[in-house]
Amino acid sequence: MIWGIVSASVIVLVVSALVSGILLPGLLMVASIAALTWLILRMTVSIAIAEEKIVLRCAPFYSIEVSISDVLAVTTAENTSLSDGYGFRLMGKGTRGLLAGGPAVALETKTRRWIVSTAHPEEVVSTIQDQIAGNPWHKEP
Repeated sequence: MIWGIVSASVIVLVVSALVSGILLPGLLMVASIAALTWLILRMTVSIAIAEEKIVLRCAPFYSIEVSISDVLAVTTAENTSLSDGYGFRLMGKGTRGLLAGGPAVALETKTRRWIVSTAHPEEVVSTIQDQIAGNPWHKEP
């Protein structure tokens, strides 16, 4: 569906550029639209867990490191859908989302709440909880 909309836009843009006699700028815009669409459709969300940090990534656009010592709680979250958005989202009330649809985890830190899509939320929650339990710098709220 997305490629259909992009294709229709490209056709309108190319026809307009031909009629106006500005084909090169029109083709550059078409290439830009196609490249941005490809990047968005190839976007992935991941959670990487190291000894003292969690890396939340919405590749290729956004990445943030969260210290394990800043994590207050981690739980499974409701499945996300198209209505929640896709990619990096400001979800209100201090909540940020890295969404790709489907299962997700909720990560509560000292400063904000994160909703992050992941294929295996129970496994991610368990791993982060194990890291929190083994981290001598973590303080319970």
